[in-house]
Amino acid sequence: MLASIGCLAQNQIKVSEFLQESKIASAENNKLYFVDFWATWCGPCITAKEHLGVLQKQFPDDLYIVSLTSENPLIVERFLERKPADLAIAIDYNKETFKDFKVAVLPDGVLFNSQGKVLWRGGAPDLKKEVIAKFLRQQSNKSSLNSFFKVESYKEDEIIDYIPTKSLEIKPLTYNVEELEVADAKDYLRLKGSLKQVVGYLAKIYKNQIVLDQSLDSNYEVYFKKPLNLTENLAVKLITEMKLGVVRKYAEGEGISFVTDASKFWDTKQIDWGNNNAKFLVGDSQIKADNVSLRDVAYQLAYVLDMPIIVPDDNDISLSLHDWDFHYKFFQLMQSDLEDNYGITIEKKIVSYPVYHIEKKSSK
Repeated sequence: MLASIGCLAQNQIKVSEFLQESKIASAENNKLYFVDFWATWCGPCITAKEHLGVLQKQFPDDLYIVSLTSENPLIVERFLERKPADLAIAIDYNKETFKDFKVAVLPDGVLFNSQGKVLWRGGAPDLKKEVIAKFLRQQSNKSSLNSFFKVESYKEDEIIDYIPTKSLEIKPLTYNVEELEVADAKDYLRLKGSLKQVVGYLAKIYKNQIVLDQSLDSNYEVYFKKPLNLTENLAVKLITEMKLGVVRKYAEGEGISFVTDASKFWDTKQIDWGNNNAKFLVGDSQIKADNVSLRDVAYQLAYVLDMPIIVPDDNDISLSLHDWDFHYKFFQLMQSDLEDNYGITIEKKIVSYPVYHIEKKSSK
């Protein structure tokens, strides 16, 4: 899939620093550059790196792969101590390049020629040897790593890894966050975004099912200290701490209703991305998930389909953990995938769904 950005001048792919250069490829005279957007917490990204490592070994003289993350460099360095990598690793600490390419789902990647023209875009597992070979035959110009990337350093005091001391910490932000940022680290869960985005993530509620006054929908950085209380509703905890209240109402509109036969659900041994890694891989047409609930799946599906998903109220069905792998782009294929593999019957129709109005508590 081609990106909408056509051609960038050299030195316009910005990074904050290179933690390491490639141990496989030459930094000079490459025809192609592939920027692999990833994160240490993203299990599918780690798996994708194995594929990219094979590709890099196959084209060590004409292709240069750079794995780019927007995480704290200290976190990445600790990760590399546990899981060394041969690919080039770079930091986009200010998220400039992530924002330039509107990276919303990981893993993601962009293949450039040596002049900065976008040739291909997609997840790393979809970048095949044949695709690389085809583009190499079409290119004659070459450039060096130093001429292709522009390094813009950051201040050292900006990269201290903050660890919360309280069970819940809320920090107002002075800037807007377009996409919700989630960091599920060993010691904390950190969410950065608008109040609607944060509450939606915590409660697994579709964005159009949350209503709040524009004055309340500011941007925040929210920390929950681990270990988390698994019986505690984190959305309610946040709303209560902010001295807000919730009123539940109902609306009608197009949505998808789930009717389930839990006996056909997969167990949690079908997919294993390891502990402290991402739980979801959402591609152009497929959703894969490791050890998550039906309610979690409905939350992800609501966002990619842009409509509410209604799941059973039975907590044993909607909150039990399972692995998932199904198509979502074409409704009939999704219908057959979910019914054949999980015993879930889905229907697109006019549904009644709850809408949560978040309001300031009246002072009495």
